[in-house]
Amino acid sequence: MPSHVLYQIPLATLPYRLVMVSTCLFVIVAIWFWWLPRLIRHMRHVVGKSGAQGAAGLAVAMISIAIGLGLLFLLIALIKNPQAYVTDTGVTKENVFYREPVSFTWGEIVRVSCRSEEIGTIASIILVANDGRRIELGNTGGVDFASMYVLFENQLGPTIVRDCDGLPKGSR
Repeated sequence: MPSHVLYQIPLATLPYRLVMVSTCLFVIVAIWFWWLPRLIRHMRHVVGKSGAQGAAGLAVAMISIAIGLGLLFLLIALIKNPQAYVTDTGVTKENVFYREPVSFTWGEIVRVSCRSEEIGTIASIILVANDGRRIELGNTGGVDFASMYVLFENQLGPTIVRDCDGLPKGSR
């Protein structure tokens, strides 16, 4: 953890992680250990019938495998739960699959924008560095993004920090 942390933003909070991990595990097990074996057994009987039926079955199997792999990557991300840190020197975000985190000093940030939710709160903050690197901070709960956005405005100025889409002025 970096020193002088002002905000620590997890990928997901514990309740969200528990629900998502159990859902991902259920779907992965259902696809890989129930659906695919049945599809493979069915495909063995279809192979001799028609090329179109075999191709369709293969396409369904590949789509199922792709969905299972996507959920597996999501499961790994939720288990690792990378953190983002806003410090007195800049912003750092840990990666799921790479060892090196993405870090910006305050001077490297050239644009800050955000997205809002329908209820009038900030859902995510996007930071862009002068070399094009991005850090997206998502609000999964428990972090006061409104005060963080004000910190960015105070630290970087109004020319870099843009108004939040969907929020009326002054409602942060």
